[in-house]
Amino acid sequence: MNSGMMPQSIQKLERAMTDMVADIEKTHIIPRQKDAFLCCAKCCDNNANMQDLQRCVERCAQPAAQSQRIVQSNMQEFQERLQRCAVRCQDLAKDSAGYNASSSDQDKAQIKMNSCLEECGKECLEKVPKLKADILAQLKGM
Repeated sequence: MNSGMMPQSIQKLERAMTDMVADIEKTHIIPRQKDAFLCCAKCCDNNANMQDLQRCVERCAQPAAQSQRIVQSNMQEFQERLQRCAVRCQDLAKDSAGYNASSSDQDKAQIKMNSCLEECGKECLEKVPKLKADILAQLKGM
């Protein structure tokens, strides 16, 4: 679906999600990545052999990697929720048009689907603040 045909609420949802991820990256992910790099640099100063160095580097990378996994898993769950809603809209449109639908019935089904997708976008958009709060709580709980 091109953005001209995409329901307005879905476009707003995409912007909200992009802004949310950018904010979380700026405030949590990038600082943890920086800490990991600084920690890794110290590993080179403190370890006499490669095995110790490798263990130290792996330990340093864990918090940043865990932070990224938290964001990714929450985003994936949210995306799956939106996809389930979109599939429900497709089913609704398909059921309303039926087999061998006339052009008029197909148009009505498309309108019904677009309306349903608009509602999906609105529902998900309302959930973005809670999604962000949940992600931040998980990141702070690390």
